[in-house]
Amino acid sequence: MPYADSPTIILGADGFLGRNLVERWQAEGWPVHAIGRAAGDFCDYATVDRAFREAPRAGRIFHAITKQRTGQIQYAMQGELLRDNARIHLNVLDAWRAHQPQAKLVSLGSSCTYAESDHPTAEAEFGIGRPHPSVQGYALAKELLAIGCETFGRQYDMRWLHCVLATVYGPHAHSEDSRAHFMAAMIERAIRTQASGAMEFEVWGNPRTVRDLLHVHDQIDAILAADAAFTDCVLNVTPNAPVEIGDCARAILAALRWDARIVSPPGSFQGAGYKSLDSTLFLSKTGWRPKLSVEQGVAQILAARKLEKPHA
Repeated sequence: MPYADSPTIILGADGFLGRNLVERWQAEGWPVHAIGRAAGDFCDYATVDRAFREAPRAGRIFHAITKQRTGQIQYAMQGELLRDNARIHLNVLDAWRAHQPQAKLVSLGSSCTYAESDHPTAEAEFGIGRPHPSVQGYALAKELLAIGCETFGRQYDMRWLHCVLATVYGPHAHSEDSRAHFMAAMIERAIRTQASGAMEFEVWGNPRTVRDLLHVHDQIDAILAADAAFTDCVLNVTPNAPVEIGDCARAILAALRWDARIVSPPGSFQGAGYKSLDSTLFLSKTGWRPKLSVEQGVAQILAARKLEKPHA
């Protein structure tokens, strides 16, 4: 593996994806240089410049820093999300060029960058059309990151890969309503509601809403497979297996052995009705497939929660 030969820099090392990436590197015994919040605010270029300058010479940089919110709150802060994320990404690109040009930059993107569609979207549609209004500023900053990787890579002869990911859940996921993606939020809400004795489970929006979904460990396996097989491109890195939100809710109820009725409160947050990626290019070249079904992933999370409970 190339990760054993030289250190990997992981940006955003105490965020959801970042923490799981660091844990994977540590479990494999690969050298890793983790950069998290203690390094300072990455909206400030001097902070980013110092972090890159003081880091060891790396073979890879995994860029997982992002300022992100979910649900209704996103509508009220699109300018802030655009401003801060654009600054973060441009600062990372400049520091990459200045201090780590030998490293391949693997940036982690979001499916919200694509315009709302009624079909799985392939890489040829990247940058075409407007994202859903709830994520417009955040999505534009992610598109800037992808185009920045391409243009910096071309001008300065540096290697890069921009991986567009599924919705991810699993260990270290945010559980707050304003930050949690739908699966993590539903799991937390189900655990709380079941404990209250209620027999109705609230699922926001429309249960027929469609998303791509991966357990974070499967998503990291997919990112590593993509990194081994691709360079200098925007790449969808998902399983070509879209799921309905209602099916995910039923998987959670089954794992909890909770015979509750699913209800959708009128007026609750509803994002894009259909959001799925066409990852045929990635899947056909790598042969990667996820190890965990939705049911297995939820069961794994609940088992871990039970082990943690005595120590709480």
